[in-house]
Amino acid sequence: MNRFVLAPVAMFFLVFTAGLSAQDAAPSGLANPPAPIVPTPPTPPPPRTLSPVIWTEHPDVVQRFNVDGERVRQMVNSCLLRLTSASDPGTAWTRLGITPGDVVGIKITTMGGPLLSTHRPIIDAICEGLQAAGVPPSQIIIWDKNASDMRYAGYTPSAATGAHVAIDAIFPGTGYDPEAIYKNGLLGTLIWGDSEFIRHDGEDELAAAASEAVKNNAYGGNGNSGSGGDNTLTTSAPPQTSTRSHFARLVTTICTKIINVPVLTDNSYVGMNGCLGSLALASVDNNRRFQGDPTYGDPAICEILSNDYLRRKVVVHILDALVSQYAGGPGFDPQFTKSIGAIYVSRDPVAIDSLVLKRLEKWRAEDKQGRIDPIGKAASHIPDAASYNLGTDDPSRIQLLRLP
Repeated sequence: MNRFVLAPVAMFFLVFTAGLSAQDAAPSGLANPPAPIVPTPPTPPPPRTLSPVIWTEHPDVVQRFNVDGERVRQMVNSCLLRLTSASDPGTAWTRLGITPGDVVGIKITTMGGPLLSTHRPIIDAICEGLQAAGVPPSQIIIWDKNASDMRYAGYTPSAATGAHVAIDAIFPGTGYDPEAIYKNGLLGTLIWGDSEFIRHDGEDELAAAASEAVKNNAYGGNGNSGSGGDNTLTTSAPPQTSTRSHFARLVTTICTKIINVPVLTDNSYVGMNGCLGSLALASVDNNRRFQGDPTYGDPAICEILSNDYLRRKVVVHILDALVSQYAGGPGFDPQFTKSIGAIYVSRDPVAIDSLVLKRLEKWRAEDKQGRIDPIGKAASHIPDAASYNLGTDDPSRIQLLRLP
């Protein structure tokens, strides 16, 4: 009896499943499971950008601190052509962003006197190239901070003419911008030349007159005050202090583009006067407050250079290492100099400074007297500048290209 009941059911099942696909008929998860999901491979990171640094070095261009001007000009132009892949200096400067309408400031270094300041043939090559790019001489300004330093180094301030570029100083000269301020928590004592320093000329004259009157017994006495001291009237005004520094007008409102041409020397107050330190310290007043122990200019140098007045205007750095100094700087001390005849050119100031700092440290370690400590953390602003995106100190990201 059971045979006759089960047979129709079995036949119905066969007929029903015959019209289904194998996947429909099979229990879920047992036959032909879904294909596994293959993870998408991660997108490879973009290639790391390299900071090219063009380097040329010919020690024979320097003889007893005198340089071969024509060869130095050729060295500068060769570096610029290689950096920009241009065929002529005018095109090279155009590719660096210079236009005929720009007012171009050439920042030099003159604290080292006539033998350790930016060499004139380098500046001559730059000025010639700028004019080839269409910039008239009247729109080119060679500048540094202190007029007396500039005169001693052979850069006497003078106005531009139709045929000659301008040579200008910040003090006394073009001065500081009252509206452009860098501020941090460090308090500095203001001196004559700082923007906020107030010189009390009238008060000084009155004090001198009063002292003279006391000395001459003008008060009707007998010249003996009875105190056992002298009769000179002294006045001591409290020192003027500020946590603010003002940017130079040359970098805020006068120049539209800046070319930085420092000299390679150590600086006991910020470790090294390279591309970073020399430009930052010359661009603001009241900078003594962040030099030396404990900060040695870090992070002030980085913060100053991060300002758009400088970050967006500097088109290239040309480090004058024709005569370099590894100790005793930034003033000139011949016993610590190396006449290596080198020039470094790059748009990356951190890359240049990180490279040449190693050379200064090497020379200090090799000093015959064995008396010079490493620069070490005194130059911490250089690696710190990389964290401010001012350049790179990573050797794997620096493309050092030496020209013959």
